[in-house]
Amino acid sequence: MALRTAGSVLLVFLWSVAVVLGQDGWSVTYTPQSICTLKGSTVELSCSYTYPSGTVTTTFWFTKMYAVENYVSLSDDPDYKGRVTYRSDKKNVHTLTITDLRESDSATYKFRLITDQTGGRYTGDPGVTLSVTALQVVTTLHWSKRKTLTCSTTSCPLTGNPTYTWYKNGQIVTEKTSSYSVDSKAADSYSCAVKGHEDLHSPAVCVQGQSCKRVTYTKRRICALKGSTVDISCTYVGYYSTISTFWFRSDRLIPKDLTKDPEYFSRALERGHSTLTITDLREEDSAEYRFTFKKWNNFEWGHSFPGTTLTVTDLQVKVTPDTVSEGHSVTLTCSTTCTLTDKPNPTYIWYKNGQRLDEPTSQQYPSKMVVWDSSVNSYSCAVEGYEGLHSPVVCFQVKVTHIRWATSKTLTCSSTCILTGNPTYIWYKNGQHLDESTYKVKYSVSSNYEDSYSCAVKGHEDLHSPGVCVQGQDCNRVTYTKRRICALKGSTVDISCTYVGYYYPTSTFWFRSDRLIPKDLTKDPEYFGRALERGHTTLIISDLREEDSAEYRFIYKNKYNFEWGHSFPGTKLTVTGLQVKVIPAAEGQKTLTCSTTCPLTDNPKPTYIWYKNGHKVKEDSSSSYSVYFSDADSYSCTVKGHEGLSSPAVYKPKNTSVSVSPSGEIVEGSSVTLTCSSDANPPVQSYTWWYRKNGDPYQRMTGPHHVFNQIQSSDIGEYYCEAQNEIGKDRSTTINMDVKYGPKNTSVSVSPSGEIVEGSSVTLTCSSDANPPVNKYTWYFQNKTFQNGFGQIYNISNFKSKDNGHYHCEAWNGRGSRNSTVLMITLPGKQTSVMTAAVGIIVVVLVLIFCLSGFMWFRKKASKSTSDTRDTSENVQGDSSPVYDNISSMAMTPTAKQRAATVDQDDVHYASVHFSRSKNQEVPLYSTVQLPQPQKQDEDVQYAAVKFNRPSAATPPAAAQAAEEDSSEIYSRVNYPEPRRPENKSDTTPVYLDLYSPTK
Repeated sequence: MALRTAGSVLLVFLWSVAVVLGQDGWSVTYTPQSICTLKGSTVELSCSYTYPSGTVTTTFWFTKMYAVENYVSLSDDPDYKGRVTYRSDKKNVHTLTITDLRESDSATYKFRLITDQTGGRYTGDPGVTLSVTALQVVTTLHWSKRKTLTCSTTSCPLTGNPTYTWYKNGQIVTEKTSSYSVDSKAADSYSCAVKGHEDLHSPAVCVQGQSCKRVTYTKRRICALKGSTVDISCTYVGYYSTISTFWFRSDRLIPKDLTKDPEYFSRALERGHSTLTITDLREEDSAEYRFTFKKWNNFEWGHSFPGTTLTVTDLQVKVTPDTVSEGHSVTLTCSTTCTLTDKPNPTYIWYKNGQRLDEPTSQQYPSKMVVWDSSVNSYSCAVEGYEGLHSPVVCFQVKVTHIRWATSKTLTCSSTCILTGNPTYIWYKNGQHLDESTYKVKYSVSSNYEDSYSCAVKGHEDLHSPGVCVQGQDCNRVTYTKRRICALKGSTVDISCTYVGYYYPTSTFWFRSDRLIPKDLTKDPEYFGRALERGHTTLIISDLREEDSAEYRFIYKNKYNFEWGHSFPGTKLTVTGLQVKVIPAAEGQKTLTCSTTCPLTDNPKPTYIWYKNGHKVKEDSSSSYSVYFSDADSYSCTVKGHEGLSSPAVYKPKNTSVSVSPSGEIVEGSSVTLTCSSDANPPVQSYTWWYRKNGDPYQRMTGPHHVFNQIQSSDIGEYYCEAQNEIGKDRSTTINMDVKYGPKNTSVSVSPSGEIVEGSSVTLTCSSDANPPVNKYTWYFQNKTFQNGFGQIYNISNFKSKDNGHYHCEAWNGRGSRNSTVLMITLPGKQTSVMTAAVGIIVVVLVLIFCLSGFMWFRKKASKSTSDTRDTSENVQGDSSPVYDNISSMAMTPTAKQRAATVDQDDVHYASVHFSRSKNQEVPLYSTVQLPQPQKQDEDVQYAAVKFNRPSAATPPAAAQAAEEDSSEIYSRVNYPEPRRPENKSDTTPVYLDLYSPTK
């Protein structure tokens, strides 16, 4: 006896054989005698039987008998409706299958058979005892802080050595024996399941108190009609206040709130925080739905805890028998792929040609319907309460035999029911596409023994009808064994057909429909050594590649130049590779799924083999495998029978590195791109850059590239990247970004920094920021290069007045050069003849100013016509009018000695001029003095500071030295124009003195 589940099953066999040998050759053998399985699973009970003679007319299983010979077959028992199926074979073996087991199904099941002989009735005793149980977690106190949890059943014990899966707060934490020792924490809940059958887990229990975090789903499975609305609900308890909740699909890579999923837009909403409502259900909504919630302390209910499985089904009408002939009965059955959860015993409504039939309410219509004409009738069904959700319409038509020997015939392209829309039909004659003039549902042809015809709907040419002869059965035609084939990459495939030739064919070959000219594949270089033809009608392709995916067609020729058409659709081959999909779970666990892009034709329900680091670790019919990854782990899968065709291994990112483009030296101002590369499968999901500059904290950015449009010296620093996929992450080594740039911030510093004494040693240092560092320094004095002015440091061992002047340096590193700002160095208190002359001129100017002031005062007094009081006031205030004066020196012819002295006259001079005057006098003075300057000498700015000491009104002049110092200042600017070359006339050297005395 075999036991399996729809979704999951756990079973216990008490292996014994119950053989009942009756008299006269009757017997029933049950294997096993007793079985224990989990609630919600599917079970198969089998037996073999013998009987003395006659023919078996009836077989069934039962648990109830109301009276003598009043047995109730399980298929008619309302308690088992929609959950029971019978299956028998020619070897007198009968199997009972019960789905969605309930605890009330626990009973003794017996088999009964009836023959056509008198007294031919027999019941096999003692039957099979079925026990339906559920898992539960039992808590045992170990000591104050520890407890032992035991995963046990509620009724019958499980035999064998099963492995148990434990959940903590909805997350898988371990896979071990039925016992598990844990800490006693009031916030934690635990649940258990048998490994491989996690959907049949126990309820979650608290190990301390009753307020632990837990989720309990209202229903484990729901079956709902396509187009209807479903509520999926649960109850949950949170130890702390909940901040968010949402529902998600377990088959999605990353849990995502379904109310925000585009596929469920305006169809999914969450009601009351724990109920998910989905409207307008679609078949692709069939999935397992799980609930999660988050707490303020960053707790989140685990994503791996099994939830509610939703199956979306459509109503279907099945016609029995498939082919209907005149005078025969037909039965229509309205069915679904699963029992509707909200209507386990529905009332059915039938429609004929769109009109509701009043009388039928049963699943089958009618009990017996006999058809006598060739009219086409359409039927559909619905469930009461869902009248708007009809089944697809089914049609059937009586076949009418046409006149066999007619000279012409009309072909009609028909379907079992009327197609919606207004389709265009395509006709094929002997495999060749006919022109558009034939694009009609009917086509008239002449009766010819050689020709065959086929039709299709435009846009669905691959779904053409079989080729038919219009006269006889020996016409030319090709019939492909399979319309579609899905095969593994690297495997071998057979593509075959059968063909009939009215005349004996002279040649045959296979070709690809996507090639411009049909070409024998056995001679195609792309298929060299891989494609061969066997028996003229079978194409064998070995070592399949993904680019072999194509439509393959067959062609043949005969000696009368007939050739089967190239446009007749053939067999479409899809070559797929195995791949492992990774679904992240908490605490480092991942769920791996081995999948293909299409169901394998030769192995639609394969057995999967899993490899860890190249070594086989598991063989199972399930395509999923839960694992914990370490850094070096890799996993791959294959299908049994194709062990050499493994999927690519999946692993976390490795060999992560950073590349710089363009390579070579990085120059400031250029465009630079950093690229993060990593070897990973699944491919890298996200790249993260980490960098820091000048020792600052690390900063981050995302993306595979870090682009500098114009890189700067400030971008110098440390850079590395991280690559992450669904399994883990890896980081590159750190690179140091080195940006080359020319000198900048060039400056000159002087040592000592204080007052320079004549004869002392002065050191000038040139500093500059550059990469690479400065390798050449040049010094300039008065804008002229020093004869020995090279090197970062320039020393003047014996500083004299002739060394007074402007100094600057130039720094160079191969990327460019940069001058420093000018530094002026002078000896303090050193007066030159020019300065002496300037002071003398200043004195003369001041005398003239005082005379002019006196003249203006007397003139003003003489013309005064106002009162004595006003006169007195004006005398006290004094004249505040500004005085401007320009004084030019007399022209003279300089001697050679004077010219030499003038050349050396490049010093900056400071002159202090003291004036003794009344405080009442506040006359600003302005004067410009222009002095001659030697040829080829840059213009220097000379500053003269003039200080005024003025006594108080009550102090005699003798006490002037004790008077407070007047802060008024005079600024003098002295310009040295370049002298003209000596001519017959002596040069005239103007001197301008600019004095300014601010008032107080």
